[in-house]
Amino acid sequence: MTAAPAADPSAGHAPPVFLPGLVVLVAMLLAATSMSAVFTDTAWLVQVIVMVAIVVLTGVLFRAVPALRASGLTVIAQFVVAVLAAVYLCVPGTLAAGVLPTGSSFGALFGELATGIDDIYRTTAPAESTPGFRTILTVGFGLITMLIDGLVSDIRAPKVAGILLLLVYIIPVLLAPRELQWWHFATIAAAFLILMLSSYIGSAHLRSPVTAITAGALALALGVGLPVLLPDISVRPDQPVSAQGDLTVINPFLDLRSDLTSDDETVAFTYTTDDPLAPPVRLTSVSDFDGTTWMPAEFDLDPFAVAVEGLPSAPGVSQDTRTAERRADIDIVDLDQQHLPAPYAPTLVDGVSRRWIYDPQTLTIVGNGEITAGAQYGVDYLSVEPTAESLRDAAPVSSTEFADLLALPDDTPEVIADTADEVTAGAENEWEKAVALQEYFRSDEFTYSTDAPEDASGDVLADFLEDKQGYCVQFSGAMTAMARSLGIPARIGVGFTGGTATGEGEYEVRINQAHAWPELWFEGTGWVRFEPTPGGPAGTPPPWTESGGEEDAEETASPEPTAEPTTEEAGDEGEDAAGPTAEPTEESTGGTDADSGVSWPLVVGLIGLAILLLALPALLRLVLRGRRLRTPLDPERVWEEIRALARDHGRPLAPATTVHEHLTRLGEHVPGPERDGLAAIGRAVDESRYAGEVRTPLDAEQVRETLRALRKGLAEDAGSAAAVRSRLWPASVFGLR
Repeated sequence: MTAAPAADPSAGHAPPVFLPGLVVLVAMLLAATSMSAVFTDTAWLVQVIVMVAIVVLTGVLFRAVPALRASGLTVIAQFVVAVLAAVYLCVPGTLAAGVLPTGSSFGALFGELATGIDDIYRTTAPAESTPGFRTILTVGFGLITMLIDGLVSDIRAPKVAGILLLLVYIIPVLLAPRELQWWHFATIAAAFLILMLSSYIGSAHLRSPVTAITAGALALALGVGLPVLLPDISVRPDQPVSAQGDLTVINPFLDLRSDLTSDDETVAFTYTTDDPLAPPVRLTSVSDFDGTTWMPAEFDLDPFAVAVEGLPSAPGVSQDTRTAERRADIDIVDLDQQHLPAPYAPTLVDGVSRRWIYDPQTLTIVGNGEITAGAQYGVDYLSVEPTAESLRDAAPVSSTEFADLLALPDDTPEVIADTADEVTAGAENEWEKAVALQEYFRSDEFTYSTDAPEDASGDVLADFLEDKQGYCVQFSGAMTAMARSLGIPARIGVGFTGGTATGEGEYEVRINQAHAWPELWFEGTGWVRFEPTPGGPAGTPPPWTESGGEEDAEETASPEPTAEPTTEEAGDEGEDAAGPTAEPTEESTGGTDADSGVSWPLVVGLIGLAILLLALPALLRLVLRGRRLRTPLDPERVWEEIRALARDHGRPLAPATTVHEHLTRLGEHVPGPERDGLAAIGRAVDESRYAGEVRTPLDAEQVRETLRALRKGLAEDAGSAAAVRSRLWPASVFGLR
């Protein structure tokens, strides 16, 4: 029998225990530096550096003390220390006496993580590092450092660690590709090479690392130098490249006390459509009212609700409702918006990225880090065109089911409900009540004005009904509140009018044609648009909302296009729903609908992915075991499985020792009968290697019992912690030596 090749003489000279930790520390700091393209400041980097250093130092200390190293608790200690460090770094205000963490500290930590996820939806890189962002980065780098430190220092698998490290670089590549510089790539490449060379630290043989360095340098030259030599490719930006002041934002918050001062005739977008109704182009809907301001209801953003994959059917629309499939092709000219303009009810969007996602309840389409500037896209939508007869027949809704859409503030003045009752006296159904309200506001009693109601009674709705003048925000807000007082669910649509016709099926929409209108819910039809505003660019009411009983929208639906506003009329026709100021800032508008807490599908998906990654070595180990023990048994493959068991339990077999010597030592861990099984395996290996054939075939059942006993004996000798690690993170999948 022959022995395996002689071992490397340098193998016995292990590097100092702190060197692998130092390698991990340097690599992680370089990886963190590559993330700087995502942020405009470096406040986050300080917390990340401290977290990485604490995790690495904890690992070095546990591996330096023999008793601690033998306990197998290094990873657990790192996790506990990392959690405490995250509390001190991210939520120090929750510490008792400024020192001791409390139960609320950990709740606050999870709260900051949830806020960070919201911040991801609300901002576009590069951005300032918010407390939520800093918490995500601090916790994330802590966990990644633990994993890479274990791979490099314990399992000696730097190649796997290097691949994991490269995943960090995907974040700036996806979020801030235009901000990346050559040195960002250089830092992550250097981090990767350092991990690759960690196996050679302390080695006297330099040929292998020199080869690796040469290969790495060539890769860097190709990765960094080649793109510099290639010509630039012109691409349409997905975010504004000019100053923020050059773009326009429409605020979905409707302040009933704000005057309308915008007379901006800038073209926001143009579009073509085959819809003769030319309905308003909607941004979102608002349904929460605090007595002064209408605002969007909170909803959970689902990153997997991708608009380009199609939207669900419009809520409430039955098969009996008259609808028409329409399309609009939209070209954004000068509009910086996180809500995508689209006629209601959109069914499919094309021409935009997958980061445009939707709310299934309102069919609002919002950008997950995207804005509308420069977008060119098409929208297929279902135009809901009910008949007056179908709306008359709609049954009243359940007040319990629609409680949120019937809610009014407790201090709503009685004049709202009293006026609604007076106006709708004699109405026999919900539709007649809604039409009566619309006719009331469009009567000669009310005047269109860009001035908000005078602050007389202290209640904006009461003041509006008293002054009887205002613009679309007041008219739509008052009709919505009055409809709710009558038991009709109502909300407000925010967006733009159909615009000005510039040709057959071609329209141009200006900033001063921003508009708001009430939408009322009817059973069997869903949300139905009304038009109470008597002037400005609002146009005529939809045919199904007129008391004359227009039964066929197709015969009367083609409204006269809004006349081109003259310079003198621009001030009166401006219907900017912006609210508090004429030029709202992005802080007041961006991501309003995203303030909804954690996106649970995303969290569950990330947790599932993390579990899968952690379980991957164990799953791979099961696959390899099954292949090695496949019948008819191959002695060499069975011997590989024995070597793998020894490697998993921290007893790698020296290459200079014979098979029988190994089996004799391993036999000390198994009882008598199973030792016979080991001896049979040894004979079969020798016969396979030196006789050319196996004279006594291995018995599959005996081999399985022997391996089971060997695993049990090795686990008992290694200790419980090592035994668990051998199952969950088997070292043999990374190599048998």
